[in-house]
Amino acid sequence: GIESTMTDVLKECLAAGVGCAIADGSLNFLEVTKVKLQLQCSMGPIYFPPTMAQVITQSAAEDGFWRGLAEPGLGATTLRAMTYVAFRIGMYSSVRDQIVGSDDEPTLRDQLIAGAITGGVGSALFVPVDVVRLRMQADAGSVCGESGLLLTGLRRGAAPRHTGTFRAFGEIVRTEGKYGLYRGAYAAVARATLLSSSQLASYENLKLRIRAGLNLEEETPALHLGCALISGLIAQTTIQPFDTLRSFFMASTTGSLSALSPIIRNEGFFKWAYRGYLPAMARQGPIMLFQLPLIEQFRALLGVGYL
Repeated sequence: GIESTMTDVLKECLAAGVGCAIADGSLNFLEVTKVKLQLQCSMGPIYFPPTMAQVITQSAAEDGFWRGLAEPGLGATTLRAMTYVAFRIGMYSSVRDQIVGSDDEPTLRDQLIAGAITGGVGSALFVPVDVVRLRMQADAGSVCGESGLLLTGLRRGAAPRHTGTFRAFGEIVRTEGKYGLYRGAYAAVARATLLSSSQLASYENLKLRIRAGLNLEEETPALHLGCALISGLIAQTTIQPFDTLRSFFMASTTGSLSALSPIIRNEGFFKWAYRGYLPAMARQGPIMLFQLPLIEQFRALLGVGYL
C-alpha cells in the first residue's frame, strides 16, 4: 500500500544520504581544492602555478591539512548529503518506475528523464545548502586572533563571512536578503540536472549492458565499482562548465554576469570553464568508487534492493 511505498522511499533516501555523507565527507579536501582553483583571481593568483598539487601542498603548509583542506564546509557537506543527494539518488528509482510503468524495462531515455527530474528538483529545493557550503569552503584559512581577518587561504586579508553552518543561513539573509541564498541557482539546477541524468543513466545502462554481455546472473560489487567509475568520469566532464559557473555566482555577493566577461576574455571560455577539473575528477573517481557501491549496500541492508 501507500504506507509501505512511503517507507521504502524514505529508506532509499536514507541509504543515499548516509552513503554520500561518508563518501563526500572523506573527500571534502578535493572539493575545497577545486573551489580554490575555480575562484582564485588569475591576475594575481594566490596558488601559483594553479594546479591541484600546488593548492594541496600550499594549503597544507600554511594551515595544516585539516584546517586548510579537510574541515572547511564539512558540516555543510554532510547536510547537503542528507538533503540534496538523499533526494537526488534516493528518489531516482521511484521516479524512474513511475515513468516506465510496472512491467517494462527502462530505456536510456527513461533513465535520463528520471535522473534529470530528481537532480533538478533536488537542487532547486536545496540551493541554500550549496551556497553556504561553497562560502565556507572558499573561506578556508587561519584567522588572526587580534584583527579577526584571514591570514591565509583564498580570501586572505578579508574577514570570514560565516562562523557556523546553521548560523550562515541567517547571516546571508540579513546581509543580502533572501535572494542571497539562491545565488547561482540557475547554474546549480542545470549542473544537477545534467549530473544526475548522465551519472545515474550511464551507471544503470552500463550495468544492464555488461550483465547481458557477460551473462552475469547476479549483480556483484565489482560490477558496481566498474560502472560507477565510468559513469563518474562521464558526468564530471559533462557538468564542469556549470560547476565553475555555480562556484562563481555563489561565492560572489553581487553575482553579476558583467564581472565574468573580463575573466573569460582574459583566459578564454574553455580554460576558465574547466578550472578545477583535475581535483573534481580526482574526487569523482573515489566518490564513484565508494559512493554508489556504498549506497547499493545500504539499500540492501534496508531491504529495498539495488538501484
